[in-house]
Amino acid sequence: MKMLGLFIGLLLMISPVFAFGEAPPEKPIETKIIMGNTYVIDDFESGNLNNKGWWTFDIGTAKVVSNDDLALRGEKAAKNGGEKSLLLQGDATNWYVGGCGVYIAKENQDLSKYNSVAMDIYGNGEGSGTLKIELFDDDNNNWQVEQDRAKNFAPVYDDKLTYDVIVDWVGWKRVEIPLDDFVDDNEGTGDDVWNPTQNNGSGGLLQLQFVCLAAKDKGGVNFNIDNVSLTVSEE
Repeated sequence: MKMLGLFIGLLLMISPVFAFGEAPPEKPIETKIIMGNTYVIDDFESGNLNNKGWWTFDIGTAKVVSNDDLALRGEKAAKNGGEKSLLLQGDATNWYVGGCGVYIAKENQDLSKYNSVAMDIYGNGEGSGTLKIELFDDDNNNWQVEQDRAKNFAPVYDDKLTYDVIVDWVGWKRVEIPLDDFVDDNEGTGDDVWNPTQNNGSGGLLQLQFVCLAAKDKGGVNFNIDNVSLTVSEE
């Protein structure tokens, strides 16, 4: 009996698979995120900006509100559903009002298939303001956008592409901007090439930012944004 017990004890020590089941794989299996033809960055139905990690800067009001009240401000145009939207509102200093931004990049999430930025915008007529859309890609392969505080937070190593939407209508309007219409806003920084693909350690498209500008140097902005998305549009 002693010999049998000794034999079983030695077997358990040298055979962990026998004792505990199958051995784990040497490394985790990578899972690639499957992307559809529309990638919704945010539809604001969560009711707050913290859910997706939005940050705000300088603007008086950047908050999620109910869409029920928008009909009281004018004609309510058609919109792709949803009960909430992002209200951007504030007064300008030399046209500038402020804005907000969100980090987009995730591991194994390749956004290179998308060729347009789309969103619904609710305007309050002429003078509602201008929405500057900014996209940042990763040119120094570290998954972050380094910025120079002394130069109005300009990117130090990465490209910034921009497009301006002048909001001068009343009610909802679907806006879809081809990425080819965006312009390089910081030539000489980064590689001056649109790089949304994740390769060679790059995070690809890292973040999106909205900057609000008034129609007058001492004016203001007042509009809503909803269903912010990347889309695959037919040429």
